[in-house]
Amino acid sequence: MTTPFPSPATAAIARCILATLLLCRAVLVGAEPQGIAHCIAGLGAEQRQNAVPLGPDIHIVSWNIQKAGNPGWAEDLQLFASGAELAFLQEASVSAAIPGNLPEAGFLAFAPGYRNDSDVTGVLTLSRYPPSLECDFSSDEPLLQTPKAASVTEYPLAGRDERLLAINIHSVNFSFGLQRYREQLAALSTLIQRHTGPVLIAGDLNTWNNYRMQALNDFMAAHDLSAVRFLPDLRTTVFGNALDHVLVRGLQTASAVVIPVETSDHNPLLVSLRLP
Repeated sequence: MTTPFPSPATAAIARCILATLLLCRAVLVGAEPQGIAHCIAGLGAEQRQNAVPLGPDIHIVSWNIQKAGNPGWAEDLQLFASGAELAFLQEASVSAAIPGNLPEAGFLAFAPGYRNDSDVTGVLTLSRYPPSLECDFSSDEPLLQTPKAASVTEYPLAGRDERLLAINIHSVNFSFGLQRYREQLAALSTLIQRHTGPVLIAGDLNTWNNYRMQALNDFMAAHDLSAVRFLPDLRTTVFGNALDHVLVRGLQTASAVVIPVETSDHNPLLVSLRLP
């Protein structure tokens, strides 16, 4: 049965409430980042009562939404994410109250990154079902001193004792050399090494040159990750290099599509995955 969208008045009220709650949480979490150690400690946490497992088919969307600052973003998000169990958004603006536009995605995990006096942006993971783990960590960009965030969630899987480790990441962008970029990947490595089930990493990995792409390839090889391929490949590029990626381990790709849009400077990735 399809869940109907609320009336415009109800949706507006819900968006205001969600914006306030998210802003408060973002400020509190951002003041003291949980850190990768907190994420590692939470792996395999006790499942919630009446937990609903994911699978065997898992539909996701990953999109750098450019702070939800362009007209039509909400309509595009509803269109792309309406059938998804998981939505990974980067540059998600708290003031835009994004979750209010996806009422069927009842659970959220927000990792704060950049903030100013009027807004906080970061990575936002929306899911139909509650995660058994929710945590986050951030990495500072040395030039702009603006944190780049990662949200970590874990979900039970249908017919399995294993869980899905899902990471929504916005990678360090402006830095001299690769040190900070590799450090952020190294933090993920520490987490993945402690996890035994399927892994899903999605986001804006800022692979805008060959050196960054090689660092990502090395990271993938170390953890038996494979990159989802898109044909035609309409992902947003800089200097001819795609910025956005979906990486998987222990999952099969059923379909993968990139949708050209004018509502962000990144095109969203729509991927259907399947447990083998």
